[in-house]
Amino acid sequence: MSTRYDLMKRFAIPLAAALTLAGAAHAQAQSADAPRPLGYTRVADALSALQKAPDAKVTHPDGWTVITVPKPELAVWSFVPKEHDAYPAVVRRLIRKTDKGTFVEMKVLCEAKQEPCRKLALQFQQMTAQMQQALAR
Repeated sequence: MSTRYDLMKRFAIPLAAALTLAGAAHAQAQSADAPRPLGYTRVADALSALQKAPDAKVTHPDGWTVITVPKPELAVWSFVPKEHDAYPAVVRRLIRKTDKGTFVEMKVLCEAKQEPCRKLALQFQQMTAQMQQALAR
């Protein structure tokens, strides 16, 4: 299983690209207390639908599938590889512009056992917090 540092390094490029796009995006201001639904109840359904999205960019860093969708709000979907303890799982980070600034909303859909899912969520929460700090600057 990857270390926290490996995860941060692995997703640095997709997240940097996402932050760049978020800065250029012209999203309508929305209330920060209205989280966006994930839109899927199964990881396989999310992967299948997102791979077919015409504006999606798919990359495969170290066995992960990362899908970046620019509209309607910039979303970065990170699907764990089959050999990961939390498989099947996906983490969606949505870059949102609101009347209070830009922030990152994170949702996790994990169909594995509770403990690997908890660890995955914790790792991504830490990365998301760092992303949020970068956006606040």
